[in-house]
Amino acid sequence: MRRHNLLNGLFIIFLGSGLLAQAEDDLRVFGYFQTGFQHVSSDVSKDENTFNLQQLNLFFQKNISTHWSAFVNFEILNNYSSSRHWGALNLEEAWVKYRYNKSFTLKLGLSVPTFNYLNEIKNRTPLLPYIIRPLIYETSFGEFLALEEFVPARAFAQVYGFWPIGGIKLDYALYLGNSPNINNNSEKGQTGVDTTATFLVGGRVGIRLADGQAGVSATYDRTNMFQDALGHQDLSILLEGRSPRDFEERPRFRLGVDLSYLWNKFYLESEYVSVVYDDGWDQLEADRRFYYFTLGYHFSDKLFLYGGYWETQEEYTIVEDITAGIFGDDIKFTNGEFYVQVPVAGLAYRLNDRITLKAQFARPRLKSNTSLFLINDTENFHSLAVSVFL
Repeated sequence: MRRHNLLNGLFIIFLGSGLLAQAEDDLRVFGYFQTGFQHVSSDVSKDENTFNLQQLNLFFQKNISTHWSAFVNFEILNNYSSSRHWGALNLEEAWVKYRYNKSFTLKLGLSVPTFNYLNEIKNRTPLLPYIIRPLIYETSFGEFLALEEFVPARAFAQVYGFWPIGGIKLDYALYLGNSPNINNNSEKGQTGVDTTATFLVGGRVGIRLADGQAGVSATYDRTNMFQDALGHQDLSILLEGRSPRDFEERPRFRLGVDLSYLWNKFYLESEYVSVVYDDGWDQLEADRRFYYFTLGYHFSDKLFLYGGYWETQEEYTIVEDITAGIFGDDIKFTNGEFYVQVPVAGLAYRLNDRITLKAQFARPRLKSNTSLFLINDTENFHSLAVSVFL
């Protein structure tokens, strides 16, 4: 019933926005969507074909006064259908912005924070050459990949701007948001709210030139993921007398570096992300790393060809054995790493200012380095898509 009420509310919003647009010239309603076809083959499973409305974003933007404006972003993923339990519908952004000048802008409300190059613009599918985006930015994979461990997804207060110095611009952004400890169980109270007294703190500093940009991003927050995992498995009492509270609100640090540059008709884009956890015990491992690069060539104003490579590395800890001894139970852990390595190639053809046709081939290899978590598989993704600016 709640889902049907949400959809009815959205219908009223969309209908109302059309009426308002006729009365208020400064209300803009626009969006992006990407839909396509994909063939997947694998070393260990049967082939698959699928059509998919991968992503649709609907935006509402309004200038309220000289210095104030507002923005709302609804995101729909993976052939969304509430009755069929497909995909997801998310309120991604709803903020009000005060722009004093080019050096100072204040954004209040739910927003996508600045982190590296792609985080804020990953939903602009007609402007990006990719069908499947570099993995930590592929929101349609959020059902099975821990995307928000790599990059921040939400902030609620952000200041940003730039200073021109000669032929360059110095960018900055600082923001605050909730920790990752959000309540998703209505039996425990209000959902969608932080269950701790901690914050996400983050920002980016960068430099922009006429043909490129580079920057460094960082975030700091505290997570209960270790406490939740150990408590769920009833293991905390075995950890050398440690209390479950020892694993509460453990610090998490993200560090990101981004570079993009256009030289002649060649284009280079690259990012690196490192996620480090202070988990409170040497035997636990959970750090993560990701990097990608894309090298492309503009054959014309319409045609762009590219190749690249993506890789994620995730540390993990497995409970190998629990044995009973004279002095109580003993627990043995095994640590390992899980890799996803993806060479990728593709093209994007801009049919006109609002439609982009795309083709992409990706060959992800998934592997781990322990026998307890044994994965060694190579897949092939052949994709065709059309991206549209509404």
